[in-house]
Parts: sequence; C-alpha cells; structure tokens
Amino acid sequence: MKRNPSRVGGPTTLTEADESLDAALDALSDPDCRQILATADEPMTTCELADACDIALSTAYRKVERLNETPLLAEGVRFDPDGDHAAEYSRAVAGAALELTDAGVRLTVEPDEDGAISATFDVDAGVSAD
Repeated sequence: MKRNPSRVGGPTTLTEADESLDAALDALSDPDCRQILATADEPMTTCELADACDIALSTAYRKVERLNETPLLAEGVRFDPDGDHAAEYSRAVAGAALELTDAGVRLTVEPDEDGAISATFDVDAGVSAD
C-alpha cells in the first residue's frame, strides 16, 4: 500500500508552512472531492469512483490525485491474479472538524474505525485571508 510515510503511525501536527494543510482545505472546498470522499468508504479504483460519482474519468483522476496529497484518502493496490494490478483508494478518515482558536485555524482529521490515520493541521492566527 502506498502511503506518505509522514502520515503513517499516528497523529501529525502541521503548521501554516505545511503544504498538506492547504491541500486538505482546498480538497474539502471542492464538491467533487467531497463526493469522492463520501463515496470511497470501501476501496475503489479511480474508474469506479468516477462512475459512482457521475464525474468524468479525467476529472476523477485529477481529484483523486489532489486528495491523495492529503491525509483524507489512502491509496492501496488491488491485486489481480492475471497481473493487472490497479491502484485503489479509500477514505482514510471518519471525519474532520474546523475550529477557530486564539492561535488561528485548526483542522482536525479524525481517524477511521481502524485508527489508520489521524492528523491535526494548524494555521497561525497571523495569516491573512487575502
């Protein structure tokens, strides 16, 4: 299974300088990405996700790639006895919460039932929305 090593093995806290925070927030703001996350409760190939979400295959590939840069989606391999292995994706989290704190914005990603992924992202309060 292909996973970003920094996301395996427990909670991770990211700050304003971490690209994963922006990637996760961008992905969560995208309706197609949210639909893919809602659909991927079991491992599915990109083609299966495109069909299930009723989006173009090219769009599904872009959105899955975008989600795969975050702790929201896990990538695995579907082994085929004929040797035609395929990448498959599943939601790696059970939920996410956005919190406004004195220190800034915090995005907390809750692990799935297996406890596979857990991450917290922080944005410094000095960051402007401009």
